[in-house]
Amino acid sequence: MKTERIILGIDPGTTIMGFGIIKVVGKKMQFLQLNELILTKYSDHYLKLKLIFERTVELIDTFNPDEIA
Repeated sequence: MKTERIILGIDPGTTIMGFGIIKVVGKKMQFLQLNELILTKYSDHYLKLKLIFERTVELIDTFNPDEIA
């Protein structure tokens, strides 16, 4: 069993997408990042979805999460 895990949590939304990343080692958690993607200035729904996709892929590529919630 792997003792270290990276967990990416996403609060989905097309106006504001929030996300947080933690590392769990054994029974201890370590905060890695917390942020939001503000999309209110974009009126094109398809552009919003593209930006959400790109940011999510960037987070996955950067942190290589073991779990996504």
